[in-house]
Amino acid sequence: EAEKHLSEMVVSKSLVAKIDRPMGVVCFQTTKDSNDILNLWATNLEKLLDLVEKSCHQIHKETMVHKAALRG
Repeated sequence: EAEKHLSEMVVSKSLVAKIDRPMGVVCFQTTKDSNDILNLWATNLEKLLDLVEKSCHQIHKETMVHKAALRG
């Protein structure tokens, strides 16, 4: 009965939900605008590239330290 009532609310657009019957889960999330998804993706990509840059810097630094230790 609860599922029927929930389904009616979703169909009437008074509630945004996605019902996953096999998992027994209801997800109450609003659908995201394509611009929001793209902005979120761009932000995540920027964070990833920043981490890659920092990692490369640390690797280069460690390489230089080890080369100096081998020479000295």
